Amino acid sequence: MLANELIAYLEPSDVTGIYPFAEKKYCFGNQVINLHDHPDSPIRPSDIFIVGIDTDSATNIRQMLWGLSSIPYSKGKVFDAGNIPATLTLAQQYQVVESISAIIAESKSHLILLGGSQEFLSKVYAGWKQCQNFIRMAIIDSKIDWDGNLTDFHHNNFANTLMDEPYEKMLDLSFIGIQGYFTPQHTLQKVLRRKHDYIRLGNLRGNIREAEPTLSDANLVSIDMAAVRDSDAPGTSVVNPNGLYAEEICMLSRYAGIGQNSKFFGICGFKSKAPEQTIMLAAQVLWHYIEGVSHRRTDNPIKNLPHNKKYVVSTEVQNVEMIFFRSELSENWWFELPVNNKKKLLRGKLLVRCNASDYTQARNGEIPQRWLRWFQKAQKI
Repeated sequence: MLANELIAYLEPSDVTGIYPFAEKKYCFGNQVINLHDHPDSPIRPSDIFIVGIDTDSATNIRQMLWGLSSIPYSKGKVFDAGNIPATLTLAQQYQVVESISAIIAESKSHLILLGGSQEFLSKVYAGWKQCQNFIRMAIIDSKIDWDGNLTDFHHNNFANTLMDEPYEKMLDLSFIGIQGYFTPQHTLQKVLRRKHDYIRLGNLRGNIREAEPTLSDANLVSIDMAAVRDSDAPGTSVVNPNGLYAEEICMLSRYAGIGQNSKFFGICGFKSKAPEQTIMLAAQVLWHYIEGVSHRRTDNPIKNLPHNKKYVVSTEVQNVEMIFFRSELSENWWFELPVNNKKKLLRGKLLVRCNASDYTQARNGEIPQRWLRWFQKAQKI
């Protein structure tokens, strides 16, 4: 597969980086390749492709990102693939996002999407599911964009198209950083009935690693900058005095990057003329994600022997045990679940990242909520 398949959908990005901290040769922009200048480049699994939706936001973020320090990335190349033409109708832009997502998914490379609003995520998913099953998605936002109205589609209800997807396609859908006063109780109940998950902002405060297993497992990760408090990111789609701190959103971004599964990362939710402070934060968020990808390594608790330990905890349910793994190298934890697998789409066992606290709960005779949710889901695959 060659780059000209992507170029057919995109117009070139003409960005001049801003380099206030160091000479260009020491900055990230120096290692970014303009894809339109290399149309015959093969698309390789470790390559990263940066695409913009909203031209102003995408251009401004690129300018800031290009001026940050370089990231040693020996696994592949970083391409600026250009922008989705602003002259297209919204419906046409949706189709372009779906098409380029399908191309990237098939090539197993990485797509970074800048700008737009978060309903584009449903089109990214539509592209990915053309060639991938059991997708895990994580959405960082201040609210859950679901309203139960299946006759309409916009940025405030795009999750309508995701929530009821079969597990064979959407295995997991998690919402991170949501705030209760923006999310009605019936919406939270809908998430739980589907055996999906949400993490409130209050549960993250002082315990940001609570989200690390979810982000590490996710294939598709999207950030709405409205999840960040207004004093740290003014000029987002929602004016909000509460939210994630700048440091926290960067940490969450790196968790997604360093995890083994993420192939898509999107950042959106900007007003048309977002302040420079917000644009710089967005650039730093992206820098942390790409830097995380550069440090990514295979961490399989079953294959990476002898550096992994297996722990078996009995339960009161006959023939049901909780099986945990811990890597002595990374200190990561997983649990393993049997799969009903009537349709034979998922081979072997289901591995889910977890925290050490999940094992501690199990060892103390409690059933961890994370384990229970996934156990119930595994029986329905």
